[in-house]
Amino acid sequence: MAFDELEAPDVALEVAELRAQLAEREEALGAAREAHARAIARLREALAAAEPGLDAALLVGETVEEVEASYAAARETIARIREAVRREAAAAIPPGSTLRQEQRAALSALEKIRAGLGRR
Repeated sequence: MAFDELEAPDVALEVAELRAQLAEREEALGAAREAHARAIARLREALAAAEPGLDAALLVGETVEEVEASYAAARETIARIREAVRREAAAAIPPGSTLRQEQRAALSALEKIRAGLGRR
């Protein structure tokens, strides 16, 4: 049956049915969007908990892929910072007095023991 063959009550009924279907689908879409947002929030929380040095504010994005990409970038940043801190801490700890080490390098093991016991 063609559209122009329909009578006014039939058209009104079909329009009402289509509007009802549209409302149902819009409601389902809204619920799906809310569920997706909750899932993304839980993903951010889980990733932040997995890396204790990570600030959850660094995890951005509206999709799983975007959040995972920001997590990878944040982990790389944390790794670089940790390495820089490790190097800085290692450089800050002196190996000992170089003067004493140079003087003892020429001594035999027995002479080093005598020198150590002689200071007592």
